[in-house]
Amino acid sequence: MIKSLKWRLVMMYVLLVIIIMIVSGTLIVTMLNNNAYKKIDDELKAAVQYIKELQVNEENIKSYISDYAELFKDKRVYLLNTRGNIIYSPLGVSDEVFNTSSVMAAAYDEPTKRFETVRLPNINGHLVEYRGYAEPTFQKDAVIYVLASTEQLKNNMMDTVAIIILAILLAIVCTIVLGFAFSNFLTKPITALTKKARDMSRGHLEDPIEVLSNDEIGQLTENFNMMAKELKSTLSEISGEKNKLETVLTHMTDGILAFDFNGQLIHNNPAAFELLNKEKAYTYNDIFNTLLESNYKELLELTKRDIVQRIIPLRDKYVNVCFAIYLNKNKNLMGMICVIQDITEHKKLEEMQKEFVANVSHELRTPLTTIKSYAETLLDGAVEDKDTAKAFLQVINNEGDRMTALVQDLLELSKLDNKQTKFKMQEINLNCLLEDIIEKYKIHAAKKNQSMNYQAPVAVYKISADVNRVEQVIKNIISNAVKYSNEKAMIEVNLNEGHSHVIISIKDTGMGIPPEDLSRIFERFYRVDKARSRAMGGTGLGLAIAQEIMEYHGGKIEVESQFGEGSCFKLYFPKTN
Repeated sequence: MIKSLKWRLVMMYVLLVIIIMIVSGTLIVTMLNNNAYKKIDDELKAAVQYIKELQVNEENIKSYISDYAELFKDKRVYLLNTRGNIIYSPLGVSDEVFNTSSVMAAAYDEPTKRFETVRLPNINGHLVEYRGYAEPTFQKDAVIYVLASTEQLKNNMMDTVAIIILAILLAIVCTIVLGFAFSNFLTKPITALTKKARDMSRGHLEDPIEVLSNDEIGQLTENFNMMAKELKSTLSEISGEKNKLETVLTHMTDGILAFDFNGQLIHNNPAAFELLNKEKAYTYNDIFNTLLESNYKELLELTKRDIVQRIIPLRDKYVNVCFAIYLNKNKNLMGMICVIQDITEHKKLEEMQKEFVANVSHELRTPLTTIKSYAETLLDGAVEDKDTAKAFLQVINNEGDRMTALVQDLLELSKLDNKQTKFKMQEINLNCLLEDIIEKYKIHAAKKNQSMNYQAPVAVYKISADVNRVEQVIKNIISNAVKYSNEKAMIEVNLNEGHSHVIISIKDTGMGIPPEDLSRIFERFYRVDKARSRAMGGTGLGLAIAQEIMEYHGGKIEVESQFGEGSCFKLYFPKTN
């Protein structure tokens, strides 16, 4: 089976030439043969007419036949009777009988079938083909029969056929040569286009094809080069967009999963499996079989109507999974996309908000309950007892002060959160500020037989800050150290310099903080020992306010603690240039 276009073109070209040559040769040979036979027939008829016209009697016709036979030696002339027997022949009378169809037709004076082809022995005894013509004499009593050999005609035809065959062979050779040249002219650019298409399928779009002509093939080559150029540009854009999309998906903190119509995973990013605590998976069932109740088909039906969201609790976090379908350009359903978000912090904030509301309610309800109870007691008659009334009113006043302090702390936190607090930034001497605060709290420490040690540094440290806010933070930490340390405890305060910060450390030998509570002490209303903190008048907001103030100043608070041994708070203030 010929698969090459070049060979197909050559074979078609050669077959076309062979067919044309054979048809042409056949027509030529047929025409020459017909003309030759017609010429012989005309000569035979002319000879008979010549003899017939000159005949006077039987002796004269014999003389004319002899003269004609002498003149045209390539012809044989006979005078036959109506039965086909030879009456006279220049070759001599023989017993040969010519009862052929043409002789019989002439004998009976029938106008048709006067010509015929017969095979007779020649002088050498070989059978030779003759062309014969018979016609009756004027008296209708005899038949003039003339034969002419067709051997020369056949030889001429054989020579002609040989020449035609040779011409066909030469034409085939020339056709093959020209066919290859012609096919090369056509197939060379096609071969180049095929090779370029193969290279394009492998991603090689750089080298254009040389344009070898200005015809349709050349235009095809130019268009192909233009298509390759546009394809390269398009692929470059697609590749850029694909790389951009892959980069975005790879570095997204949200997880992305894409499933086809049958639930097979066709695309994902690393964050998806990390958020779901899953290893590599290949189907929807592999991923969500134990996490969601809905199977893939049910979820597809739900997402046809609206986006579906589910919150999945895992061991140490919460994730929100959002499902949506995607369609092709014909609006046919192709599959589903899943976006996974870590909402652990959001859930924690919700819990903190709930806890905050509960804490505020609790903190307000306790003094309000006390105030209401004491007020009702006074209204029931206790007001008449001055000592009792005075004691009750003192409790009511204390609870009112506690509520006022709580509300003030809440308002201050709200202002800090909403950036409504105005800070008066100025350069302050941290050494002097710290010494003044320590002097004030030494009195409180002395009441509990506590010792407060402070070794003033040689260097003077100045920072840019709001002096009142910084004083509020330091007082809060030192106040807590005094409150939550036992009798005869030791509180040590130091001021030193770090790489980029000035550091105040306040260390006590109090109760300390349990490890499980250490990360939550800056949360609002969070207390390590709730009963003791409330009894000491704390609102649970002091450390939260201190942290907000430190962060506003570009600093931070760190705490180290051993439960039962004490705590150490460190305040970091940025150095001034």
